[in-house]
Parts: sequence; C-alpha cells; structure tokens
Amino acid sequence: MFNNSIIKLQKRLLAVFVLISLIFIAILTKLAYVQLIKGQWLQAKAADQWTRDLPLKAKRGTIFDTNGNVIAENYTTYDIYIRARQVNNPSQVAFTLSQILDVDYETTLKKAQNTAISESVVKLQVESNLAEKVIRANLSGVVLSENNKRYYPYHDLYTQVLGYTTIDNTGQAGLEAYADNYLKGVDGYALEESDVHGVKIDGTLSRYIPSISGMNVTTTLNTVIQMSAEKALEKLCEDHDPKTATAIVMNPKTGEILAMSTKPSFDLNDVPRDDVESLLAMSRNIGIVDVYEPGSTFKVLTTAIALEEGVTTENEVFYDPGYRIVDGEKIKCWKYTGHGSQTMTEGLCNSCNSVFVDLALRLGKETLYDYYEKFGFGSPLGVDFLGEGSGILMDIDSAKKVDYARMGFGQAIAVTPLQLINGICTVLNGGNLMKPYLIKNITDPDGKIIMENTPTVLNRVISEETSDRIKVMFEEVVKKYSGYYAFIEGYRVGGKTGTSQKYENGQIVQKYISSFVGSYPADDPEYVVLVVADEPSSGQYFGSVVATPYAKMIFQDIIAYSNDQPNHLEEDLQTTQKVIEMPNLIGKSITEAFALLSQLDLQFEVMGDGTMVIGQTPVAGTMVSKRAIVVLETV
Repeated sequence: MFNNSIIKLQKRLLAVFVLISLIFIAILTKLAYVQLIKGQWLQAKAADQWTRDLPLKAKRGTIFDTNGNVIAENYTTYDIYIRARQVNNPSQVAFTLSQILDVDYETTLKKAQNTAISESVVKLQVESNLAEKVIRANLSGVVLSENNKRYYPYHDLYTQVLGYTTIDNTGQAGLEAYADNYLKGVDGYALEESDVHGVKIDGTLSRYIPSISGMNVTTTLNTVIQMSAEKALEKLCEDHDPKTATAIVMNPKTGEILAMSTKPSFDLNDVPRDDVESLLAMSRNIGIVDVYEPGSTFKVLTTAIALEEGVTTENEVFYDPGYRIVDGEKIKCWKYTGHGSQTMTEGLCNSCNSVFVDLALRLGKETLYDYYEKFGFGSPLGVDFLGEGSGILMDIDSAKKVDYARMGFGQAIAVTPLQLINGICTVLNGGNLMKPYLIKNITDPDGKIIMENTPTVLNRVISEETSDRIKVMFEEVVKKYSGYYAFIEGYRVGGKTGTSQKYENGQIVQKYISSFVGSYPADDPEYVVLVVADEPSSGQYFGSVVATPYAKMIFQDIIAYSNDQPNHLEEDLQTTQKVIEMPNLIGKSITEAFALLSQLDLQFEVMGDGTMVIGQTPVAGTMVSKRAIVVLETV
C-alpha cells in the first residue's frame, strides 16, 4: 500500500517536472525566437514608437553653361508635416494650414486626426514666405523640414536640353534625367526621441546623418549662342508658323554642342503638368530623338564621298534635262525644265537631283553603305542624352537601285538632326567623325573633377584634301545660289539648303521639311549651324526662304559675340551695292519669268509644276540685291 502511494507520487512529480520542463523549453524557444529571429524587427518597431525622424533633403547639384553661368540651381523650400498625436486642436490646425498653404481643409483635418499614422505630409516644397507664416502660427503637431527646389534662371531658354525634375527633385527629362545619379545627392535625416504620446522629448537628438549634396555639371552649352538660336527660331515661327522648329550649333573640331533649341517650348519654372500629352510633345528634344529625310543638305555628304572615291571632280560637266530614269522610275529634279549643262560644283550650287543620282549610281550600293556606316547613320552616335535616335537606313539587301539613287540626294534615308549636322561637321573639320557631347565635366561639391569629356574621334571618314575641296564648294553655294540668304557682307559663310517632302501612310504628301546647314568661317569652320522647320504653313516651304535667313541671324550674333572684323572682300561689296527693282512676273509664262530673272542675275525657285506664274516672293517693286532668290508660284 505504502509502496503504491510512493510510486503514484513519483509519477505525479515526474509529470509535473516534464510539464515544467516543457513550459520552460517553450519559454526558452520563444525567447530565442524573439531575440534571435525577430530581434532586429522588434527593435526597429520599438525605435519607431519612441523616435521621430525628420528627412534632410540633399541639395541637388548645379548645372552650368560652358562659361560658368548657372543654368539650373536650387533655392531653399520647406516640407510641411502633421504629427497627429501631438495635435491639440485638429480643426484649428487644418483650417490654418488650408488658408496659408491652399490645401484642402477636409483632407488636412483627417491627417490631423489620424493618430494611427505617426506623420503625414501636408505639402512639399513650400516657399519660404509661406513657411514663415506656418511657423508664426505656432501650430501644435506641425513640423517643417528643409528642402530645396529647382530653379532655372533662363526660364524657357533650355527647355528640351535641360529638362526638369519631379516635385521631389528627381530628374524627369533632359540632362536632369540623364545626369540624375550625379546631380541628386544623398538624403540625410535627424532622429529624435518622443514619449508614449508621440511628443518630442527635448534634448534627445539620438542620431544626425547629414545629407550629401549632389555633384555639379558643366555643359558645353553657350548661353549667348543659345539665346541667339532661340531668338532666330521665335522669328521663324512668327514668320512661317511651322509645326516645330529646331536649331543646333556645334563646334565641328571638337563635337561640342554649343546650342540646341526646339520650339514650341515652355518655362521650366512652370512645367505644364496638367496636360501630359502636350508636356511630352514639348519636352522632346527633336534634335536628338526624332528622324527626318534630310533632302538636299545630304548632297554635301554625297559630294564628299564621290570626291574621296575619285568618281567625279569639281569641274566635271553633267547634263540635266530635269529628270533621271532609274529602274523604270522617273526621278525628277526640283527644276522640272532641267538645269542643262553644269559642272559638279554648279550642280551642288543648283541643288540638282540628277547630278546626285548619277554620283550615287557611280559609287554603288556597297560603297555608299560603307560610308554611311562610317558617318554613323543607322545607329546612335552615343551623345550624352537619353533616347537618342538611330536614324533609319534600310537593310542593304533590301535596297534597290532606285533606293540608293534617291539616297544620293537625301531621300529614302532618315537621320536625326544631330546625325546630319555631325556628318556635315565631319566633312568640314578635316574628315574626322567626332562624338557629339553636351557635358563638359562633372565635379563634386569641393570642385574636384569626377568625370570629364574630351574630343573623341569615332571614325576617319574622308581625307583632309577632300575636306578642303568641300569647304570651297560649301562657300560657293552661299555665294552663287540657294544659300544666298546666309550671305554676310565681309564674312566667309558656307552652307546648303534642304527641302524635303513628307510621307504619310507610305505616300508623299504636300507637307515639307525646310532646312539649312551652314558654317563659319567657311575656310576653317569653328561653328556649324543647322536650322530645321517642320511643316511651315506660311505658303513658303523652300529651305532657302524658310530656314536660311534664320541661320544667318545666328551667324551674325556669333560674329558679334566673337568680335570678328569683316574682310571687306571686293566681290562682296560689288554684290551688295548692286540693287535691283523686283519686276512683276505674275501672269507671265514660266519660260518668260526664267529668262527675265536670269537677265537680272536673280536666282529662282519654283512652287508647283505649272507653266504660268500666279504668285511671287518678293513682290513686284521690292528692292533686292544681285543674286537674291525669287520664289515663283505656278499653276
């Protein structure tokens, strides 16, 4: 009996011991789980309950032009927050903030009452004068954190090339987006302790991590030249009302982009975010992103290739009846009556399509495509900008004879404006294809250079001898024909016009792209200018009229900026001093008009394929100088 009792007691004690052991093991397991597995997470949750952190926004880097002028900078603003647990009077806080900051009262009231959230944003990037009003209001639970906002001193001067940032200072377009990783810096924060109610405990700053300012970017852009390009495009848009107008100015020897502008544009300090479609359209840097058929400006490149390959010379004579027939297709020259006999140089000056069809056929498809690759057509040039277009070059195996015949005069091939001007720079700088660039260097806040771009040769395309020959011909175009409106008395300017029709749904339509590319000084270019107008609606569409005069405006400003003195070439004085009264050509046959204009030493371009003149520019009675260009409208 006694033994049975002892055995039962021992069993009970063992059961209790096992139970206590299991409980103890469970407690140890829980402690191990909490300490080892969930420890860091719980510590973070605890810290979140008894601490508050204020973000310290990094100062975004400054952007400079090539001469050190600030073109994008920051100024101090403030972010306003509500800590609902510290708010004494939610309705008063909401009313006061809604009045000062122009925010919705009901939304702000909910934030002031929502104690489940430690901190709510009321408004970001509040101007200093409004932030001061908030501070003076002495509202419980309202805190301010210093921030900075982007400011563009030149407003709409660099719209597409600089781009803009988001509300939280992240690069969204242009160079702001391309160089965002360098510009944005690293945010910091200040950590302070609070009591059980979320109220700050004075003198308990437990951690302070300062922000690190972003790096500074110096560009190749020249604000003086950029202003000139903008002014010229504004005048072009006023006179001809194109869909868009674009200008690029480059240093042909280095590849530096000195100016780049597109109209229409907008003030970067007032980004129109309420119309996304319009914003995206106006933000496009057409000079780098979009492609177009270059038309006659491309003839300069075909000339360079033909001279380099030895398939022609400047004085070779070509005959133009007004067309060529290739693969059974009739390729017309712009002058449907033809230019008759002319030299190679005159063919370039006359912008005769027939001459360049002949040159393209002589060169052959393989040679042309080899040079197109050397020029960088059909692939990006690697400019420091997002979204660069590659152009459109049909597959060599698909290109028929008639296709590359058209390529010779700038059709059946599409390039970006940057590719076109860079190609022209190549044939004028001695034959080197340079890599175009917009960023000169990037420096840290102490001025130490982190990254620097220098002139980079991508390809050797033609010889210096061929380049010198092209420069002479390029100047002849301005002296003798379609580039006349770029002529500046006493100064040597070269250039070539372009007029190309657009395609829609695979069909040519009566919409045009007018362009001009020019150089100064013509014998040793330091500046190359391209102006492109898409769909001018003034009734004029020739590049000589729609684009050339505005490139001349840019050259004139560059000459003034450089303080260059005129050469006073005798032939310049003889030309500009001879003034002619414009005759009345309306009602005359096209043959009679041609004869009379040739007799007066006036150049002409014809709109339409008619035989009777129904309109003329300039109008009768206008005083014009020798070699001026007259546009005839026919029916």
